[in-house]
Amino acid sequence: MRFRNLRHGIRTAGGLFAALLLLTLPLDKAAAHSGHGAVHLDHPLGKRELAWKPGREIARVLSLNFDFHAGDTVISWSEPARLERIEGRDCVVGAHVLFDVNDAFMFDGDETVELELTFAKPRGGFILSYDHAVAPVASEHLFDAAPDTLWHTERLRLERARFANRKYAGTDFSIAGLGSQLDRGGGANDEIALCGLRITRAGDAAERAPAGRLELLVADGDGRPVAARVGIYRADGWAPLAGDSTLPVQRYYELARDLPMLSVPRGWSDKGRYAFFIQGSYAADLPAGEYEIFVMKGPEYRMSRAKISVAPGEAVRREITLERWRDMPAEGWYSGDDHIHVSRPTDAENAAISAYMQAEDIHVANLLEMGNLAGSAFPQYAFGEAGHHHAGDHVLVSGQESPRTSHRGHSIGLNGREFYWFERDYFIYDRTADALHADGGLWGYAHISTNAFNVGYGIALDVPRGKVDFLEILQLGLMDTGYLYDMLNLGFPIVPSAGSDYPYLDLPGTERVYVKSGSRDLPASWFEGLKSSRSFVANWPVLDIAVNGDSDAVEYELERGDRVKIVARAAVNPDFDRIARLELVVQGEVAARAESADGAEELVLEHELAVDRSLWLAVRAAGHDGGLAHSTPIFLYVDGDRNFANWRKVPELARKYIALLRDFGASEPKLAEEWERASVNDLVLPRWQDAKAELDRAIEDAIAIYEGLIARAEGSAAR
Repeated sequence: MRFRNLRHGIRTAGGLFAALLLLTLPLDKAAAHSGHGAVHLDHPLGKRELAWKPGREIARVLSLNFDFHAGDTVISWSEPARLERIEGRDCVVGAHVLFDVNDAFMFDGDETVELELTFAKPRGGFILSYDHAVAPVASEHLFDAAPDTLWHTERLRLERARFANRKYAGTDFSIAGLGSQLDRGGGANDEIALCGLRITRAGDAAERAPAGRLELLVADGDGRPVAARVGIYRADGWAPLAGDSTLPVQRYYELARDLPMLSVPRGWSDKGRYAFFIQGSYAADLPAGEYEIFVMKGPEYRMSRAKISVAPGEAVRREITLERWRDMPAEGWYSGDDHIHVSRPTDAENAAISAYMQAEDIHVANLLEMGNLAGSAFPQYAFGEAGHHHAGDHVLVSGQESPRTSHRGHSIGLNGREFYWFERDYFIYDRTADALHADGGLWGYAHISTNAFNVGYGIALDVPRGKVDFLEILQLGLMDTGYLYDMLNLGFPIVPSAGSDYPYLDLPGTERVYVKSGSRDLPASWFEGLKSSRSFVANWPVLDIAVNGDSDAVEYELERGDRVKIVARAAVNPDFDRIARLELVVQGEVAARAESADGAEELVLEHELAVDRSLWLAVRAAGHDGGLAHSTPIFLYVDGDRNFANWRKVPELARKYIALLRDFGASEPKLAEEWERASVNDLVLPRWQDAKAELDRAIEDAIAIYEGLIARAEGSAAR
């Protein structure tokens, strides 16, 4: 057998929710609120409990269709796991199966566990993930068995197994088929058939040290208790389980206290990867020993580190003050996350949800009800002002990630007055975009940074027809400006956005949008500012741009020959990163650059240009340790011409998107690409056919717009 460690990227009250999701509304019109059918039956990840009993050491066996926090990405491209009888043996067959170890057998350990796994008709191999003592870990195991072998047994040693129920749905380890990885889509070889499982403890468990007690108080520079993210680690990264005084954080439809961190600022622990949230204070027993405490509250506060020594039977008290690195609201900037999935079936959840959004210092948290062809998940009790919850200058706002298909992209609607869901016209995204715009809301496309779900089809179709306000270009520590620059160079005014996609990807606020709103009238000023004022997307850095000394406007009226002086600054909290590069982008090309080989807390770039035509410009920055930022475009209009297209590039770009639309028109959705196939399997093709005639007309309309741009560009060149 051969295996490969897959740990990467990680340096980094279910019953009520399920019951509410099963409520239904009429399906032939837009739904005014949640409940018009439940995505994945009663769980966003399609959770199913399987009646497979391999031994009394296993309490539960579950099937889920997704796991991004296991040390590797796992996606079930096929149907949910099921039970099958193979040659007289009971087997569980599926792409992703999770196991909850009986707590009476082992809970919160730190020892070697041995697994014996018997597979039927082994093909390729499998991925094993388990709750490791320090950080989520996964490994790939390749079968040496011949393809025609009926039975094959693997014996594995899981070093430093924790088994503290920290995986999804309170599980401890999981097994997935090789084809279930994110980059191996299409359903090829993604299922395993597991027909036997034995688990034994190797007997090397270390004796737990007697307990002491920690009392922790966290305040801001004015002495006020504040919510924050906390990690407590031994030198090897081991962390005690979070105590009952932490904030219970909603993760899908369960409450969790210990959460794995995917992206880790440079000042955080080198090894510790589990963190928890507190509301100003924390008290818990923990094994005696030496620890280091890490406390953070988003990128505007300095990170705190404190070493403590806990003695048996004694209490240690620490008071930690979080000092500001930068007070962005005082400068008129307010942060927001455009992509968070948290259920709010009633307003009773508001205070708890707001607490951990405040811990990450997110001023506008957009909580997206998530739809697909079958219905929606992550319900919101109200939309519009009725769904706003204010806690000082932090606000929760209802939004939607819908329409959402794997064949033409996932869309996001912000600041709508209702949740819009059109059953028979689900593939006609126009319905939702137009309804949101009528509400004064914004609409755009998600997951641009990973170019996921054929999002290019949606962008090619909807941007030229004036449907799209923003593109979510920053997520998962990745930034992709390709579509944004193409559309700006074609003359279409869209802006960048960013979001964490919690809980699917990282913690809330890992990526965020800063908007210069000019007032504290949140969230209205934030949404208006995102559409028409200064903003920038970032994980950690902050940006500032002055055009001829002005740092507020996004549009400037100039005359041919005018000279424009641009001064750009990028800065970053030194506990998070160091700025390596700052670039000025003009019409999609880098016009000037400032760099620092060792990294700097701040970089400044100055550049002067003479304008002879209308154009757009922007600023972007990158850090040494993964920091990324990008400004909204700024438009320079010359002699009253408000068309800022890059006419030299227009013909090539327009033809590129015409070809993409022709491909879209000739295409058909593939069921194997749908993440939620179990709930939409019977709906995808019928709804595609329902929409096809109208989609074809929209495609031709968009192509006509591109062709008009080509004619104008070539006609101008001929003159």
